[in-house]
Amino acid sequence: MRIVERYSTRMRIFLARGGWTLLRPIRDALSLCHGLCRSVRPAGRRARACAVRTRAAGSARVVSVGNLESGGTGKTPCVLALAAELLRRGYRPVVVTRGYGGKAGRQGRPVIAAARERIDGGRADVVFFRDDSDQPGRTAEREKGAVAFLGDEACLYLRKGFSVVIGRDRRRAICAALQTFTPSHILLDDAFHRTEVGKDLDILLLDFERPFGNGRLLPGGTLREPARAALRAGAVVFTRASGRSVPGPALPFVEGKPVFFARHVPAGLIGRGDEPVDPLSLAGRPVAVFSGIARPDSFESLAAQAGLEPRVAIRFDDHRRYTPRDVDFILARAGTGAVLVTTAKDWGRIAALVPTQVQLFRLEMRMEIEGIERLLEPVLA
Repeated sequence: MRIVERYSTRMRIFLARGGWTLLRPIRDALSLCHGLCRSVRPAGRRARACAVRTRAAGSARVVSVGNLESGGTGKTPCVLALAAELLRRGYRPVVVTRGYGGKAGRQGRPVIAAARERIDGGRADVVFFRDDSDQPGRTAEREKGAVAFLGDEACLYLRKGFSVVIGRDRRRAICAALQTFTPSHILLDDAFHRTEVGKDLDILLLDFERPFGNGRLLPGGTLREPARAALRAGAVVFTRASGRSVPGPALPFVEGKPVFFARHVPAGLIGRGDEPVDPLSLAGRPVAVFSGIARPDSFESLAAQAGLEPRVAIRFDDHRRYTPRDVDFILARAGTGAVLVTTAKDWGRIAALVPTQVQLFRLEMRMEIEGIERLLEPVLA
């Protein structure tokens, strides 16, 4: 499979490709400064966290899912897996997220996105996400508008039927969720580093193959916090696990904690009309996969697991805001008559831009967490 990269200048600087390797000493110096700042801040933030941890969320249990790296460990699939398990048990989960990449995440007050249930009172900050289950499929234009306003992760939750509250201030967003939905559980997406928020369970995701990335803090590496920050986790989940033993570099930081292992598995190929498609029906057809995510190699591996045989994989920046020029680039590299396959996360940002005569599919995936019942046990009592 041929790999084609279309990265922005910022991404090429981060990857230190070509002449940008000359900036590595500056990045390493900035990483050192980042580490020094982190070393003097945690004590005060931990104290504030303890102050609000005393059932600040009322009757709802607060579960945080986060990581130490800047992205790519599977936070959204993990939250979806937890929400589905809670729903299966008869609970009422609601997701709170930052809404990265959407206009709602930049607003001062939380934005409430209701999935299926109606909300009495007609609050002005409530967005009703149409399920359209009685129609042949949600239009690509409406999906693109929803993604632009709410962000791609929020739309993924809504597509699965889970209501979302989007806000920069997580505590205000939690209050809005409590007042609007009366949930049994609040799932915080990407909140491990938010130590000012009270949590009943703090789940840390670490990649099985590289638990702490390259070991360096941003911008010289991928870590938001030093590895020792893992010590404050309530439970640790190793994602993309190919084994059942704790990786050596992580042992000193997870000893004595509940440890779980998870893997990503393909969950189906979906067409423009939300219809399931058998990957075997594409046998013999030229297939091109493309993605704008933090770990494109993981998506490409999933495509192979699903039975696809891509001849080219095109990689963009994480949270790429696709343009018509990007579509032209994809079509040119894919070749005439090629079938295009992308991620569920990218779908809402590009489906409306791809000509309707081009076959476009999204590959759904899910996270399977071994022992998910034990993982949720602390917040089910």
